[in-house]
Amino acid sequence: HLGDLKRLKKLPNLYVYTRRDIEQVIQANRAEQQKAAEEIEAWIAEEVAAFERWQTGESPFRFLDLIGSTPRMQRIFELISRIARTDTTVLIEGESGTGKELVARAIHQLSHRSEKPFVTVNCGAIPENLLESELFGHVRGAFTGAVTPKQGLFEVANQGTVFLDEIGELPVHLQVKLLRVLQDGEIKRVGSNETIRVDVRVLAATNRDLQEMVQQGAFRSDLYYRLNVIQLTLPPLRERVADIPLLAHHFLKKFAARFHKDVVEISPEALEALQRYPWPGNVRELENALERATALAVGKAVTLYDLPPALQKPASAPPPVALPPDGHPPLTLKELEKQYILEILKACNWNYEKACKQLDIGRTTLWRKLKEYRIDVERGEKER
Repeated sequence: HLGDLKRLKKLPNLYVYTRRDIEQVIQANRAEQQKAAEEIEAWIAEEVAAFERWQTGESPFRFLDLIGSTPRMQRIFELISRIARTDTTVLIEGESGTGKELVARAIHQLSHRSEKPFVTVNCGAIPENLLESELFGHVRGAFTGAVTPKQGLFEVANQGTVFLDEIGELPVHLQVKLLRVLQDGEIKRVGSNETIRVDVRVLAATNRDLQEMVQQGAFRSDLYYRLNVIQLTLPPLRERVADIPLLAHHFLKKFAARFHKDVVEISPEALEALQRYPWPGNVRELENALERATALAVGKAVTLYDLPPALQKPASAPPPVALPPDGHPPLTLKELEKQYILEILKACNWNYEKACKQLDIGRTTLWRKLKEYRIDVERGEKER
């Protein structure tokens, strides 16, 4: 009532509503609540459908050849389906050939960025003096040969995903620039002070122990913690032997179609050999073995003798570790690695490209190892 309002003397604000106004507000609120409820229900239905597809074998990853029935792989599939729809940085760890890039592609394909670029950078395969320009681009005249400006791969991947393979090989001075991308979403081209905004999701992979590298000062701790928001560790093939028949038949079907051959099965002896072999090259090595076997197969089945020679040998126990005759302890892991690299270089007649392929490492990694182990490159090249 107006009399009551006058007694209050001072009112900062006064709002007058009719009954009809209040009813309209209530109806609008109900409509918003209904809309929100429908959106939540749709999101839940989508998540449930994705989970059921994964659980029943109607896998959303089959186009990427990610296959696995073991609990560890099923857990990885579940994690991929959970993290794909966020923009969280993911660090994928695992030995060479375990499928780290396939996991990265699966994350991208299931994300809201799936229609945008997926750009792969092998940090160990690009020479250090070119890597900065590849990642961040350059302006005209930035260095000898830079006659035109160039977009870096972070710009090319804008609104998409950048997959940094062999992240442990990234030089320290570029780790600082990558940290800026992760923290601020900004880059600067080589030779320019202009800041360019980029919107990218970063996925990284490594076959090295980054924590140990941090302790040794070879990898920045702040970058490590930025990358390692979510960690996916892929098991080596020797730890998921039950998946070998699934993978082998998948690759058989793939290569039989490619070679237009009517090869439809793997003999029991060949399958036993596949499961017995330790697969140091993991899934990639298994795929290569099945490609060879399918190409050589004469009948409808891959036989033991179609497999690579190393797989045809009967299983044997590893030789016992014994002290050398002089009583000194066995070689350390680093000494063994140095010796192995030297043997490969000699076998490849000091051809670095062939040696890199044999060792399954990038050229930058090889040069770092040569420097670390003080291997006399000039002397080796003279011996050719």
